[in-house]
Amino acid sequence: MPQKDQRSERIGQTLGDRFRIEAFIGKGAMADVYRALDLTTSAHVALKILRRQLDDASARQRFEREGEVQARLRHRNVAALLDTGVTDLGEPFLVVELLRGKTLRGALKQEGRMPARRALSFTWQALQGLSAVHAAGVLHRDLKPANIMLEPSPGPVERAVLIDFGFASFEGSSKLTQQGTVVGSLTYIAPERLRGEATDPRSDLYAIGVMAFEMLAGRPTFVAADDYDLIDLHLNAPPPSVVALDPTLPVELDDIFVRALAKQQDERYPDAIAMAAAVEAVARKLG
Repeated sequence: MPQKDQRSERIGQTLGDRFRIEAFIGKGAMADVYRALDLTTSAHVALKILRRQLDDASARQRFEREGEVQARLRHRNVAALLDTGVTDLGEPFLVVELLRGKTLRGALKQEGRMPARRALSFTWQALQGLSAVHAAGVLHRDLKPANIMLEPSPGPVERAVLIDFGFASFEGSSKLTQQGTVVGSLTYIAPERLRGEATDPRSDLYAIGVMAFEMLAGRPTFVAADDYDLIDLHLNAPPPSVVALDPTLPVELDDIFVRALAKQQDERYPDAIAMAAAVEAVARKLG
């Protein structure tokens, strides 16, 4: 198969006279991802190369935007961008921190519902990273369990790391998607985006709220037979009670979800730090 040949032919290549490709490790929406050795530092890194069949003006612009976004971010809960470049064939690439854990999506599939302490830790950590993202003037716009990595950590729980800024945008910037196009996973998209209204950092908080509910309940806030019904639930249905699903949870959790998942942005937490403080207060009640 041509695509497999393209990936295998890269093994052993050195990009930028510095990054020697060792293995293909996966693919994202736009890029093939390889493990590479940084010959300068002797550290392993992840090398993302825009797939050849996607290398048109729009995809290249979005890929380069991802690098521009991550270059602004330095936080332990955000994947670090280490370098950028172009291959000898003119393909753009990004060099990022090599993450060896599993995604939150993988953990949810394996575990189902998570213990409250672990779920709230991941939520709090994601909000810390998101605060740094927003402080840099960036909206992620595609927060979902597949875009949070859980890295081994010496602490009691893994380090949660935000990844994949391919759909991110700078606040106030022109969009890279066509007018009327909604990007991201429908399960985690805020109502204002479905209404075609302006988004702001509180739209990302909605997605964090959905993921936090999913970790505690074992399912997202809203589940429907088709996209139209799911959109209707996001637009009109109140969030379900997580305490009704598990009466052992602190009742204050329902207050968090009522606010984080409010239909109107003005009714949500003003920022990620405020929501993180509410999560931390509930976590303390767990003892």
